[in-house]
Amino acid sequence: MQWGTIAGTITAVATLVTAIGGLLLALKVIMPSKRQVEEVHKIVNQQRTDMRRYITVLERAVTEGGLDMPEDQSRLD
Repeated sequence: MQWGTIAGTITAVATLVTAIGGLLLALKVIMPSKRQVEEVHKIVNQQRTDMRRYITVLERAVTEGGLDMPEDQSRLD
């Protein structure tokens, strides 16, 4: 076998190992970030659900108290 072929093979294998290592490192960094984002979304979604339930209770109390509900400014176009 010629030295150029051996050197080329070694270089190709080293490049492949480096690429695989970089991929594994990237996955190791990305996965915890994705989990953290999912956790934050769960918290925010739950807070929004709780807020909507509370607003519904307040709207019912205002209406039962004989008052007119003001127009929801967040829904105006």
